[in-house]
Amino acid sequence: MLRGVVSEALRAARDALLDTVGRGVVGEPMGRGYYGDISYRGDLVCERAIVEVLKSRLGSVAIVSEEMGLSWEGVGEPEYWALIDPVDGSANMSRGISFYSSGIAIARGPFARDVVSSGVIDHATGEIFIREEEYVSHRESSDLSKAAQGDKGRAAVFFHHASFKRNVRSQELSIRIAERLRFFRVMGSALLEMCYASVGRVDGYLCLTPELRMMDIMPALYFAMGMGCRSASCPKPLLDERLDSQSRYGIIIWRNQAMFEEVVSMLGDGWSILV
Repeated sequence: MLRGVVSEALRAARDALLDTVGRGVVGEPMGRGYYGDISYRGDLVCERAIVEVLKSRLGSVAIVSEEMGLSWEGVGEPEYWALIDPVDGSANMSRGISFYSSGIAIARGPFARDVVSSGVIDHATGEIFIREEEYVSHRESSDLSKAAQGDKGRAAVFFHHASFKRNVRSQELSIRIAERLRFFRVMGSALLEMCYASVGRVDGYLCLTPELRMMDIMPALYFAMGMGCRSASCPKPLLDERLDSQSRYGIIIWRNQAMFEEVVSMLGDGWSILV
């Protein structure tokens, strides 16, 4: 099963990362990755561990990773495509803040809608959020529904910080939405925040402007959809995009249908509901 491969690769990444953390070199800058962001030693260690597992277990696989870009060494079309975010939350990792993750999505074609298995690991705890088609690793937490009932149903969400400063319209929208919330948090690992939202530890995840790359979203989005969450993206329908896209996207994920529809109506044109 592909979810076994995903789990093995994520655990290998965590093992390698914990060793690097223990040696005190996890935040050492190592240049810039394919997409232009700073690569820390922890990023490269995780990427290497994941790639080794995927290549050994899948064989014919094209790999798209934040650090190395697209890698395909075979002839013709690969049997699988793998999208990797070696460390989502590298800034947290480099500063000793224990909120960061790694994510993998495996697909049978080059498009986001071709994904058939994905996983995200919380490096602080070792918890893995994983989905393969009908299988999902988690159930919704009951804690959130109890908390919401105690606060007249007002939502608690994770909010991407850039939504509040990108431009005047995004600032105004962010404030309007924030005023209706019970609270919001900015934690710095989009994949992990989306997974927490998916299992009901908060109500949703919001990134209202195009900030995130495909590998920052897809491993958690596939899981979220398996958990029954509603989602929308901008400026394009994310599932129609290629896994090796270099574009950036906005994304919202929400468990509650009514809340989701209210937020989408506030955002207006440019957002595509994902199905």
